This record gives sequence, C-alpha cells and structure tokens, in this order.
Amino acid sequence: MDHVLERPFVYHARVLMNTGLEGLDLVAPGDWRTVEAWRMAWRAEDILEQARVFDTLEQALADAVYVAGFAGRTGMRVAPITPKAMASEVAALADDAPVALVFGCESTGLTEHNLTHCHRRVSIPTHERQPSLNLAQAVMVAGYEVFLAESPAETPPERAPNKDVERALGNLKEAFLEVNFLTPDNAGPRFATWRELFGRAGLTPLEVHLVMALARKIKNVGRIGREATKT
Repeated sequence: MDHVLERPFVYHARVLMNTGLEGLDLVAPGDWRTVEAWRMAWRAEDILEQARVFDTLEQALADAVYVAGFAGRTGMRVAPITPKAMASEVAALADDAPVALVFGCESTGLTEHNLTHCHRRVSIPTHERQPSLNLAQAVMVAGYEVFLAESPAETPPERAPNKDVERALGNLKEAFLEVNFLTPDNAGPRFATWRELFGRAGLTPLEVHLVMALARKIKNVGRIGREATKT
C-alpha cells in the first residue's frame, strides 16, 4: 500500500486514483473537509473519506517500512535519487508493505527536519529554466513511476516498521555522541548520511535488533573510557 502525506491539497486524491496509489495521510491539515475538496476529487471521493489525519509527521510514518521524501532544493548533504530509482525500490518490496511518499506544502516543501524522517530523498529532474514543480505535478510524477515499476521475481525480505528503525537510529546517534564520533554541533548533518545508508539498505527486524545491540555496546565503551580517565 502506498500512502502520500501532504498539506491540505486534497484535490490530489484524484492523482492517487489515476496512478493506483492507496491512502491519503494528512499532517496537521487544518480545515480541509470542504465542498470544494470533494468537487475536485471527482471519482476519488473514497480516498478523501478514508483519509487519515495526524498531528505530526513522526506519527504518520510510524508503521511505514519505506519512506521517500520529495524535495527540490539544491545542496542537500545526502544526494537524492530520481523518482524512477525510488519506484524500482518500492517495487522490490512486498505487495503489502506500507510505503510513504512524503510531500511538503506547495510554498516551502519539506524542511530539513522533515527529511530526517525519510529513508530516501527524491528529486524530480527538471530543466534549469524552470526547476520548480507545483505539488500536483510532483505527486503525479511520483505516482506514475510507481505505477509503471515492475516487481522483481524474488521474494523481498521483511522490513522493520519506521518507528522501530527510528528508535534504533536514535540510539545509535546517542552512542556516537557518547564516544565523540559525533558532536552536538555536527550531529544533525553528519548523521543524515548514516540515516541515508540504513534507509537505502532497508533494515529487517533482526537488523534493527543488531543496530540496537551495537549502540548499547558503543555506549558502554564510552562510559568505560570516561571512568578510566577519572582514575
């Protein structure tokens, strides 16, 4: 199942229907249940009726096993992939794997903080004379690529839900700070690369436990080191 999270541009329900995506999740959308919204969602009213609303992006992504955030900004520390590459990775997942395609609001897009919750960053190539797309166009491009992507023949491994991956990565980040591999000043941008690494790999439930165990071991080493310097 594919979920699209966005601000209250609910007329994109029709785009979801066009491209075979299922589910619309809205994060803090405000007042969006209007007559105009249903009028714009012609023949896609069911998607609006079944839309889920969350207070935060973290809550909305909790059960997703693959999260792709769409951003058009330049100079990102983590190099983005194309929608076609993203769609190939989605197609390699199990048919019932919950996937989230994340879009920001039309005016500002996704923030860097939003993107830290995404396994993959996706950028839609455009001509340099007009690099920006409106939100409806971006959702259509993403959905179209997922719609066309073909699943591989082999059975994909089970992936851990995003809430478990986030907990493991949070512990790993704390462990890196414990041993001064990261500092409070650079932890955000430097750890973004590690997030992208694990997001690209796609952690299984067993691998989440391994990351948690690694984080505990690193923290213990850091504590032992501090105690040794005090004696």
